[in-house]
Amino acid sequence: MTGVTRFSLTLGLAWILGETGFAQKTAVQRAADLEHIREELGINEFTAPSIAQIFAEFEALKPLPFDKVWRDLPEATPQDRPRLALSAGQAIADGFLAVAAQKQSRIEPVGRVLLKLAKGLGVGDHIAKHSKGILEMALRKHWAGVQRELVRAQAEVEAGMMALKDEEIAHLVSLGGWLRGLEITASVVHETYSAERARTLIQPELFDYFTDRINTLNPALKKTAVITLIQRNLQEIGPLTRKPVDTPIPPADVKKIRDLAREINQAIATPAA
Repeated sequence: MTGVTRFSLTLGLAWILGETGFAQKTAVQRAADLEHIREELGINEFTAPSIAQIFAEFEALKPLPFDKVWRDLPEATPQDRPRLALSAGQAIADGFLAVAAQKQSRIEPVGRVLLKLAKGLGVGDHIAKHSKGILEMALRKHWAGVQRELVRAQAEVEAGMMALKDEEIAHLVSLGGWLRGLEITASVVHETYSAERARTLIQPELFDYFTDRINTLNPALKKTAVITLIQRNLQEIGPLTRKPVDTPIPPADVKKIRDLAREINQAIATPAA
């Protein structure tokens, strides 16, 4: 991922996290603020992009058919670290969906599940305060504050993984969020299709970023069932999303993207036999 791409991702993230004072700053100042949040926690340009950028996609696709894209968060806690990390990313993405739809009652389960997954990864202390903050701000319907706590939650998990010399797992957190966001976005576009809405799914830079991260995983991790499935399905998703921005993704391809992403997300959420 180029420096320009990283900056553009941060810039997009900064734009969506608008509180009154925060939103009044210039775009460059907002980007710097969000970059500082991650840097102060030990997150730098070599770590994964923030899951929060998918919130911009949800905003662009409003009104959201929330009941058709929400899922009950899994109660079972994965026993292996790759699925723990991927599930943590999924939970953060679900949190952003609840914020975009302003569904107060769905925020508490996100905070609870996120804390449980973080404990499984050995970084529960990093997340506890943010889990509490997510709930408190949701009760006050302070949606910008919930967004900010979700951003910090991802950064804290990544920082904890880096401290444990576990960079690969840090990347899987972001990958899990992107995969859940891809399923949600494709589902929303499929529900109310238009060529313009379908362009939201054209994400070549993110696709390249995550494909590269998967390709550089250690061989033992790449052989696990869930990573093998992710690789296989992304090989099919890639050609469907690699289109010029003026070439719309047809409805049949939108549905296929949704189905392939959903298969991955269900596998991540299903306890291994």
